[in-house]
Amino acid sequence: MAYSVSRQRAHFELQLEELIRKLRLGSKKGIPTELREFAIAAAIFLAHAEIENFFVDVLDGFAQAFTIGAPTPGSLPSKLRAHLICEKFALNKISNKVVANGGEQEIFASIEKWFQSPQLPLITGSAPMVILTGLDIYGDYSYPSVKNVERILRRVGIGNPKGELNKIGKTDIVGKLESVASLRTALAHSAVLPGVSVGDVILRLKSLKKFAQAFDRLLYIQARKTVSHTTWVTALC
Repeated sequence: MAYSVSRQRAHFELQLEELIRKLRLGSKKGIPTELREFAIAAAIFLAHAEIENFFVDVLDGFAQAFTIGAPTPGSLPSKLRAHLICEKFALNKISNKVVANGGEQEIFASIEKWFQSPQLPLITGSAPMVILTGLDIYGDYSYPSVKNVERILRRVGIGNPKGELNKIGKTDIVGKLESVASLRTALAHSAVLPGVSVGDVILRLKSLKKFAQAFDRLLYIQARKTVSHTTWVTALC
């Protein structure tokens, strides 16, 4: 079936259009320069806050789609399943013990706990399906920087994030995200507006819409390898 827009994307686009509408008010003749610059700065920060919310919220819905629609953990994308096993069973701690030549009995004790864990089906691949949240996927990387976006998409099994996003968006999608992020960073670090006009900012905000469109559609494509279209609609629409 055809792709359905997530409610997270739809909400983001509505918020973005409202920001653009208000920003245009600040470009009218007679508006003092300092107020116009204030409106530009506010729009940059608020738009980036909205893309941050979208990023987290749509990944929450993506995780829910697997929780309610994946028959077993074994049906999850293999990279996602591997990531979840690493996180749920704290493999980094065990590997640190191995590197540090920790006693094998201590390592065995850590592994023995797995056998009673409700997350054990992640390893066996058998039913029941475990409960997933967006936090399980993004962890400490909830800020939608270019590096984090690539990291998260690889975690869910997308081997070439930039290439896939650009293919869907038919343009440099990651560059569009970076164009707004760079304005926000410059403004946050210097508290000085980085020489952009209302028109420039509106164009960059519209580019965020293209990023959200491509990111949302790419998650749909990946989810549909495991769950039904109906499950996507139930979890995200």
